[in-house]
Amino acid sequence: MKQASCFTLLLAAGAVHAHCWAPDAAEPISNDGLPVKHASFKPLHAAMDQFEAQAKPNPGLLALPDVRLRITRAVLDSDEPSRRPREAVIHAQGFGPETWTGKGCDIHAEAAQRIGPRAGFSVFINAPLATMNRWAHDEQLSAYLEGERGEAMQGWPVYRGCAVIGPERRVPWVPVPVGEMLAYFEREQQRKIEDWDRSNKTALQPFDLAAAERKAEQIRAQNAQAAELLLMTARQRKAGEVSLHQQLGRNRQMLVGELDDLRRTRAAMSAEQLAEPYRLGTGRHRLPTPAEAGRPLKRLVKLDPSFPWDGRNRTRIQLLTVCASAHPDNPAYARPMRDAVAALDFGRLAALLN
Repeated sequence: MKQASCFTLLLAAGAVHAHCWAPDAAEPISNDGLPVKHASFKPLHAAMDQFEAQAKPNPGLLALPDVRLRITRAVLDSDEPSRRPREAVIHAQGFGPETWTGKGCDIHAEAAQRIGPRAGFSVFINAPLATMNRWAHDEQLSAYLEGERGEAMQGWPVYRGCAVIGPERRVPWVPVPVGEMLAYFEREQQRKIEDWDRSNKTALQPFDLAAAERKAEQIRAQNAQAAELLLMTARQRKAGEVSLHQQLGRNRQMLVGELDDLRRTRAAMSAEQLAEPYRLGTGRHRLPTPAEAGRPLKRLVKLDPSFPWDGRNRTRIQLLTVCASAHPDNPAYARPMRDAVAALDFGRLAALLN
C-alpha cells in the first residue's frame, strides 16, 4: 500500500511534464554482439537521425494526450547476412503516466518495456518481414501472411498500417503460387506420415506372448500375484493385437489418403491455375471455395528472390517501413496520430534509399 502511495505521488509530481521528450534509449549491443554505436553502423544511425529530426517537432506526436515521448534505437543483423544488409529500427513513442518516474521527463525502462507505448511511430530499416507473420516453413519454402492492404500514405503502398518505401515503390515480396503451396502441403503431409511411422513402429510389431509367459514363470516363486498380473496383461494385449493393428492401419491410411488427395488436386489443375497467387480460403487445402472466388482473401507471400539486396554493403539503406500505431481502446489518440502521419515527409525518408 505504501509503495502504491509513493508511486501515486511520483505521478502527481511529474504530471506537468507530459508532452516532453525523455532521454533517448538504445539497445546497448546489436544482436550479433557489436556496440550499438559501432563505427560501422554510422550510415544506419545517419538514416535514423533523419527520422528523429522529423519526429521531435512532429505536431501530432506532441499533441498526444498524457504521454512522455522517447526515441529508442536498435541495430540488428539480417537473418541472411550473406545476402541482405543489416537491419535497424528507430521508435518515436509516447508512454503513459504508469511508466513515468522522477520529476523531470524520465521514463521507467522496465515499466515501459512491460506496459508498452500508447502511440507512436516506428521506422524499420532493411526489414522485409516488418509487416508479416510466418505462416509456413520448411527447407524449400518460407511463406508469410501478407499484411492487409491499406490506403496509401503519400503515395506509398501500405500493408498492415505501415508504409513500405522501396526502390521504384517496389515491395520485397511476391505471391506464393498455388502450385508451390500445394507442393509444400504434400511435403508436410509426407512428413506427418514419416513421423507416424516412427512413432508407431514398436506398436506395429507382433507382441511376443511366449516371452511374457516365460517372464511370468520366472518371477512366480518370488511373487505369484505379480506373475499373474503380468500374464493377464500380456494375454489381454495379445488378444487385442489384431484390432489395434487394424485401427493403426486405418489411421495411417487417412494420412495417406490426404496425401493422395493433394496430389490429385494439383494434377487436376492447369498451369495457369497453379501459377495463380495462393489465397487463404475455407475449401479443401485452404483453397477458396467457388463462393469465395471474388472476395478479397488474404494472400500468402514469400521474399522476392530477385529483390536487389546488397549483401556486401552491410549498411546500405534499401528498404524503409514506416509504421504508425495508437492504442486501439483510446480514440483520443486517433486524431493526433493522423496529424502525425500527415506531418511526416515521406519524400525525405525515401531519399535515404541508396
